[in-house]
This record gives sequence, structure tokens and C-alpha cells, in this order.
Amino acid sequence: MRHLEDKLQIACVRWFSMQHRNIANLLHHSPNGGYRIATEGAKFKAMGVRAGFADLVLLVPRGGYHALFIEMKSAKGRQTALQEQWQREVEAQGYKYTICRSIEEFINIINNYLNKAT
Repeated sequence: MRHLEDKLQIACVRWFSMQHRNIANLLHHSPNGGYRIATEGAKFKAMGVRAGFADLVLLVPRGGYHALFIEMKSAKGRQTALQEQWQREVEAQGYKYTICRSIEEFINIINNYLNKAT
């Protein structure tokens, strides 16, 4: 499933970068996933990498939210328990969190978010 989510995320970031050049650098991916040797994983954890962190974060405040977090999932993909916990925690702090399953959904999410008053 991860491969499908990776392809979706790449397409979404490319679209965003072309459509929103002025804020393209404010859409960020933290490379939490993937396979790493134990020492590298331990180093990243010590540096602040947190399990459950969303795939993308758009650091633009809109509509009363501080930022937008987007978790990419395939059509049948489900959040892990850590992702669900992380969602609850960031929403409690005033952030918008959403799950995205297609490029069309991503476009709608971004357009709806960015069209909200600041």
C-alpha cells in the first residue's frame, strides 16, 4: 500500500508546487516512514521524529487553524493507532487534519482550506 500512497503524494506535491508557487515551500513532508537500520532510526527518534506524524503539513494559517496536516492513504488504507492518536492531539491544539485518498480530493482539500479567511 505504501507505494500507492507515495505515488499519490508525489502527484499532489507536484500539483501544489505548480498551482501555488508563492507558498510551495510551505508544504512540507517529514520523512518518517521507510526502512532504516536501527542506529539511524534511533538517531532520528532522538532528533524529534515522531511516529504518527502526518505525511504533509501546509504551514499556512486559514479559517482559525494554525496549519493543515494531510495524511495520505490509498483507497483502502487505514490510519494506524498512532496516527489516530496524533490526529486527536494536533486537532486539540487548533490544527486542521485531514485524510486524502486521491489527487482530486487533495485539490479540493487545498482549495477549500486556502479559500478560508485568515
